[in-house]
This record gives sequence, C-alpha cells and structure tokens, in this order.
Amino acid sequence: MDLNFLPPQIKNALKNVPIEKVYELRLRTSFPVILNYSNISTYLNDDGISMFKDNAIICLDNDIEYIINTVTEHSLYAYNESIKRGYITTRSGIRIGLAGECVLVDGQVQTIKNFSSLNIRIPHQILGCAEKVFTHVLTYKFNNTLIISPPACGKTTILKDLVRLINLSPLTNSILVIDERGEFSCVDGEKIDKIKYSDKLYAFTCGIRTLAPQIIITDELSDENDWHCVMLASRSGAKIIATCHGETLGDITSKPYFINGIFDKYIILENKIFKGIINHVYDKDFHII
Repeated sequence: MDLNFLPPQIKNALKNVPIEKVYELRLRTSFPVILNYSNISTYLNDDGISMFKDNAIICLDNDIEYIINTVTEHSLYAYNESIKRGYITTRSGIRIGLAGECVLVDGQVQTIKNFSSLNIRIPHQILGCAEKVFTHVLTYKFNNTLIISPPACGKTTILKDLVRLINLSPLTNSILVIDERGEFSCVDGEKIDKIKYSDKLYAFTCGIRTLAPQIIITDELSDENDWHCVMLASRSGAKIIATCHGETLGDITSKPYFINGIFDKYIILENKIFKGIINHVYDKDFHII
C-alpha cells in the first residue's frame, strides 16, 4: 500500500503497526493523530499504537499541508472538483476526507481552503468477504441489490470483492463499475469496465449508452439525483448493485428521496470488525428472507 504521501514521522510510525488492521487515520491540527485500529480508537506514537495520549504524535499545520500538496501534486486547481465535494483520492485509491473553510459563491461551495482535519480511509482487499452477500445477489438470476450499513463498516470493501466474484461468474459478460472517488483502482478483470472520477449522472447515462453493461455497480446512493440515476438505469434492463448508509431498512425507506420498486433485495450488514456479516436480508416487498 502506497503511503508515501504521509509526512515522514507519521509514515515511519506506521511501519510499526500492522497496516491490515488500520481502517482510518485521523489528523486534526494541534491534536494527537488517531487511528481506527480493528474498530478501536487508538493513538499513534513513534513506536506504533497506544491507548494513551502520552507521546502521541501531534498533527501540525504543515503535516496537513504536506499531505494535500503531495496528493494533488501541488495543483489544488486540478483537484478542485473533488475538493469542493469534500475529498481527494490518491493514485492508489486511498480516499481522504477534508474539513476546512468552505468558499461560497452565490450560496454554492466553490472550494475548501485552510484545511484543518483529514480522515484518511485505508482501503483493504479482503478476498472472500462478499461470498455470503453474493449468494443473495445471484440466485437463479442477478438481483438488483442495495447493501446497507453505517459509515466505515466495510461497504466499499464488500463491493470490491463482489466485483471480483461477479467477474468470475459465467452468467455475466459486462460489468460497469462507477468509481466516483477512484477507490476501485485495485479491481480489474476481463469483464470489467470502469468510469472514474465522474458524477453518477454522467457515468450512468454515458455508460449505458456506450458500454451496454449487464450489471452496474455503484457506491453510496446519497441524494435524490443518485436514486433517480439508479431508477433510470434499472429501467434500461441493466442490473444494479449499490450501497447506502443506514443501520436499518427503515433508515432507507424513510428517506424523502427513496424510490420503491428498484431493488429486489436489501442486505443489512452488521457493524462488526469482520466484513461481510449479514444481519438481515429483505425482499422487494420488505419481507425478511
């Protein structure tokens, strides 16, 4: 995993930590660096991890500046479309959430400046973690499927492994991955097409028209536009596999932009250290399977 965008002190400290157990790295100016280590909040010091603040590495202004400049190659303008949406992504697919001062023009966010916090999401490829989910996505046919869990509970990790499993299935010949944030860089296959760094409207519209996918996979349905895109795509005949933030089915169906009738199955994941643990599965009529 390429962590060369990190300041030397933090990068060297992480060499003393089993990186496969690190899911998030949080930097806040003037405060200790915090790790999500196996779903436990810990501090980072020069020797590795600690449950105590003593000797923890303190994030400085120039640490955040170093990361931003390294990832954007000193060209914030080139990355501004993602910056104004609150994140940047490294070349190896590591997403970095941004907090700072929003610059508004006519009430719309044009960019973010004076960055004060970063949430570095460390991606993992866990082969086989989606096998139980896959048994519901593919029965005698592929089902339009929505995967639901709270943030940072492994939805994207599950989705990556699902892409791998679907690519191996003899029942499909064309998979479109809509990779808005560049997080699927490690996922490739002979049946996989990817549209990267695009909003869903462009990716769905152009992808269906030019690539004729049998299955479309997209992460994080978050607003009315996303749901509208998925609805139109499902009407084209393509099968849709997507994710959404929530703890229960009611969290999803109560959203004002929820559209009934798109998905055949709703899979609720448990908030566990181990990825891919299913809590409940519902059919299109919201009955537990």
